[in-house]
Amino acid sequence: MFYLVMILTIKKLGFLFIILLVTFLQVLSGCTTEKNNTGDDFSFTTLDNEIKRLSDFNGKVVVLDCMAVNCQPCMYQMFDLKKISENYSSDDVVILSIDVWVSNGENASVLQELIDAFKNQANLTLDWTFGLDDPEGTIENRYATEGVPSLYIYDKNGNIYYSHVGYESYADLAIKIDEALSRN
Repeated sequence: MFYLVMILTIKKLGFLFIILLVTFLQVLSGCTTEKNNTGDDFSFTTLDNEIKRLSDFNGKVVVLDCMAVNCQPCMYQMFDLKKISENYSSDDVVILSIDVWVSNGENASVLQELIDAFKNQANLTLDWTFGLDDPEGTIENRYATEGVPSLYIYDKNGNIYYSHVGYESYADLAIKIDEALSRN
C-alpha cells in the first residue's frame, strides 16, 4: 500500500511539474495570439487635445502601443514602430502610442518632449498618433496591467488579433500585422 501511495504521489507531482512548466513558458514568452476577441472600445486624448476612440479606426489594422515616457524598453520600441510606419500605408495600418503613466505624472508636454527628442537627437520623426490615457488610468488598467510596453494588434473588425508585453522586434510585429491584414 505504501508503494502505491508513493507511485501516485510521484505521478501527481510530475503532472503538476508539467503544468507549472507550461505556465512558466507562456508567461516567459509574454505573447498571445487572440483570435475573435473584440477589444473594448476606449477613448484617449491626442496631443492636439482631440478625443479619439479606438472604434474611430475600424476598417484598419491598429497597433496599440501602451507606453510610458520614463520606460526604457518603450523608447527602443519607438524605433521598430517607426519602421512599421514607414513600411505600411496609413490607409491600412494605424499606430496609436498611448502614454498610460498619466497617473505617475506624465502629461502632454512630457510626451511632446519625447517626440521632439527623437527628432532632434535621433533624426527620427515619429509620425503616428500619440495620446494620453485618462487620469483614472482606464487604458492602463485594461491593457497594460502586466507592464509597458504592452502591444496589441487589432484586425480590421476591431478584434484583438495579437498581444505582447515587453519589447517586440519589427520582424515579429510585421508578421502579425501581415496576418491581421489578411483576415477578412
